[in-house]
Amino acid sequence: FVLQLPTRHAAELRGVAAAVSDPASPSYRHFVTPGRYRARYAPSHDAVARVRSVLGTAGIDVLDVSADRTFLTVEGPAGAVGDLFSTTFGLFDVAGSALPLRSPLSAPVLPAALRGLVANVAGLAQAAPLTPASVVDTPDAAPGPAFQNARPCSSYDGQRTASDQPTYEGRHVAYAICGYTPQQLRSAYGVGATGLTGKGASVGIVDAFASPTVLHDANTYATRHGDKPFAAGQFVDNSPPLLSSTPEDPTGLLFDPQGWAGEETLDVEAVHAMAPQAKVVYQGAASPFGPFLYVALAQLVEGGQVQVVTNSYGTGDDSPLPTDKLLFDQVTTEAAARGVTITFSSGDDGDESDPSAAGARTADFPATSPGVVAVGGTSLHLDAAGHRTLETYWGTRKNVLTSDGSGWDLKNSTFSGAGGGGVSTSYAEPDWQKGVVPDSLATFGGVAAGRVEPDVSMDADSTTGMLIGQTQTFAGGKVAYGEYRIGGTSLSSPLFAGLLALAVQKHGGGLGLVTPTLYGASGTAAGRSKLFVDPAKARTDAAAGGQSVIGEVRPDYTDPTDATSEVTFSLRTLGNLATLHALPGYDDSTGLGAPRAAAVVALLGAS
Repeated sequence: FVLQLPTRHAAELRGVAAAVSDPASPSYRHFVTPGRYRARYAPSHDAVARVRSVLGTAGIDVLDVSADRTFLTVEGPAGAVGDLFSTTFGLFDVAGSALPLRSPLSAPVLPAALRGLVANVAGLAQAAPLTPASVVDTPDAAPGPAFQNARPCSSYDGQRTASDQPTYEGRHVAYAICGYTPQQLRSAYGVGATGLTGKGASVGIVDAFASPTVLHDANTYATRHGDKPFAAGQFVDNSPPLLSSTPEDPTGLLFDPQGWAGEETLDVEAVHAMAPQAKVVYQGAASPFGPFLYVALAQLVEGGQVQVVTNSYGTGDDSPLPTDKLLFDQVTTEAAARGVTITFSSGDDGDESDPSAAGARTADFPATSPGVVAVGGTSLHLDAAGHRTLETYWGTRKNVLTSDGSGWDLKNSTFSGAGGGGVSTSYAEPDWQKGVVPDSLATFGGVAAGRVEPDVSMDADSTTGMLIGQTQTFAGGKVAYGEYRIGGTSLSSPLFAGLLALAVQKHGGGLGLVTPTLYGASGTAAGRSKLFVDPAKARTDAAAGGQSVIGEVRPDYTDPTDATSEVTFSLRTLGNLATLHALPGYDDSTGLGAPRAAAVVALLGAS
């Protein structure tokens, strides 16, 4: 579990974080230096020593202390921990969790020896672990099962028409994209017009565990697609050891190292695609439970190695444990004060209302935090030259063939992923959203005005996603490097983080919390259209061209590890909103829109 020590001069620090993030403030971007932070705001060495002493006496080990001495990661037997906090623990069956989750059976009591020294204890109660959508396996197993794109597929929009499949809305639609390459994605967002590569910038990545093949995979992938591999020292792997004892998951059903390996590979390759010369620092967490991921984030913020951190994980609702929220809010406050930009995926289940997701409308934490840039998802179409022909909200549904194979079963569709969006019930609407975000979105359902997400959006639809390369296990147990298409806001967040690295290069330093600047420049239609492509307009244009809903045909192997297995075909319809909205200007499906790299970099990179 995690002990959070109180920040000194905490109210002052919150004021500093707000001032340095406000373009109208004389303190704008006058960030707190690491030395100043530790001298003025960090807990003292003496406080840490006193906490260590109390824990040691109780038989509890300190595994790690964060660079600014704010967070102590600790471990001990349940009996010793219960004695320290005057409680006992039970295991509870929780809907949706593969194993029971631990919780105190009575309210924990902070012992007198720790009062005044400890502000928060996170991790005594467990929420479900945060995991990417992927296979489940054990930490020492072979690489996860391979995924291979079935053929035929298209290299760009409309390259291959599915003329051998049934029509949709009276015409044959195209086969799905095989997976966009780095050059295509840079072209789509206009990265070339910036003249920048991310040189001198550093991007942090937070995931759980670590992939042993990530650098080999990223270098192989870059070389195969015309980019340079990582130079010596350009990739730093802060891989964690597993917890010293078997981490509360002896069967491997909750923890998902192989899935996290795929997540890490995607994050690294997506950042490198957008900013090929940026340094990448991977910070793994030893556990996928929220507090440990947030402490890994804190280690990057406090370590002073990076200017941007991307995070592709989250909960399926906006009701974090209070202890987790207190911990997370401290990290984002320090990041803003010190000039570190944090991006978070908005989620892959849309408004969460589909029964296959949460089943009730909600936005996803931590993307709901006003201290982060919430990155939503789009479906992206490019022409043969790499230019955008369509970019609209990512909301995909799947229709299979009718029983006789003569058409698509349009009466029965299944949810197939969507960019997260909506209004927070945990955070109030920040001032910088007021006047840009429609009041109807900030007060959906009659609740008090809340923070609305996402802020921006980029390609995330797995049907129009990025091609990545990863060492995987294929049919027959063969372990080899392979490439496949992948999406999710796990793609859009590192893509935007890579774009921010270009602005860091132009600015010559950290950018801090960029949302006040982005919203401030988007207060008029002209300002917004200069910075962002409006996916709502793309939907209107598509409808004017005779498409009420955009459709593609996607082939899939029945066994994704085996390219000789049978291929099945499905219709994927794009741009389905559920209860979210596609509005001119800001909306709760794609936020301000999809960035125009040159304009966004010029705005954020200004001195």
